[in-house]
Amino acid sequence: MVLLATLVACVSRPGPEALRSTTAESGERNVTIFVATLRTPEPGSATAFSSGQSQTLRFARYVISIPPTHQADAIEWPSDPPNPATDFVTVDAERLSEAEFRSGIAGSEGDGRLIRLYVHGYNNSFQETVYRLAQLTTDAHDDRVAVLFAWPSQGKPLSYSADKAAAAASTDGLARTMEILAEEPNARVVLLAHSMGGWLTMETLAKMSRERRRAVIERFSNVVLAAPDIDVVDMVRQLEVIGRLPRPLTLLVSSDDSALTLSRIISGGRRVGSDDVHDPWVQAAAKRYGARVIDISELTTSDSFRHARFTAMVALYSKFQAQIEDPLARRYAGPGAFVFRAATSTLEPVDR
Repeated sequence: MVLLATLVACVSRPGPEALRSTTAESGERNVTIFVATLRTPEPGSATAFSSGQSQTLRFARYVISIPPTHQADAIEWPSDPPNPATDFVTVDAERLSEAEFRSGIAGSEGDGRLIRLYVHGYNNSFQETVYRLAQLTTDAHDDRVAVLFAWPSQGKPLSYSADKAAAAASTDGLARTMEILAEEPNARVVLLAHSMGGWLTMETLAKMSRERRRAVIERFSNVVLAAPDIDVVDMVRQLEVIGRLPRPLTLLVSSDDSALTLSRIISGGRRVGSDDVHDPWVQAAAKRYGARVIDISELTTSDSFRHARFTAMVALYSKFQAQIEDPLARRYAGPGAFVFRAATSTLEPVDR
């Protein structure tokens, strides 16, 4: 259990004070994060949320200043006091009503907005998820409206079972958030889910499919699961209910993901995020269910567990975007198994 001991002995993590609005001048650019959450408010804080489970979907907005020294795939956490020249800094924060959330998402451009909905994974505090989405939004350079669905993870390495229960109790909240975003006229929404957030997403899609709410699902232009912490048997069950999506379901996998190795030890069962794209069964399943399985092991990342490797892919997205989004592109990557070549930022089919 050396891996578990290493995970528990992680470095100190930011507290809710990271989301306290500061009067410091902004850095190079500001990123706005809209939040829909089932977390309860953080005691003593006017803007942060705790790990408590709420039955009420709450909303908030944060403006995070990005320093001119920002490096892709990194979060420059605020020092004490925060320095906008070198740190991510919260420069504005407020809780919103649902009407204010809707208005903020729509913005002055009205319809046709590009939106990214991010669903975080296990062992994440609220402030970590807000800053992670700020980093992804900054590195993507695609002007998408950033929306976070924050479910009540305990933010503790040893709370895997509690997090799984909290994720299971959050399907209605995620479904409601998806419905709100899908109501935006002509909006193009991408859903990006990481780790256990992938399991929550698939459970939600299956629930909505059973309840004949598939029209909402079909409004989403892409669904991407990064390092999905999903048992393979669970995944097949979910896919049998959901069926094929209008666009291929994208799975970002790597066999050397240490966090998923730990997940397998804790809960048993093969994890989808560790799939081998050279496995004939994986290739056949991808074709059957209309999925695009991409091995991203060539990417380097600052994450020693190699579980957040997908964050390094975001800054490269413009280079392979056509392969993902344009069915008419010469090298379009439809359902099947692929390897992401870091040197060229391209998807290479394994059966070529």
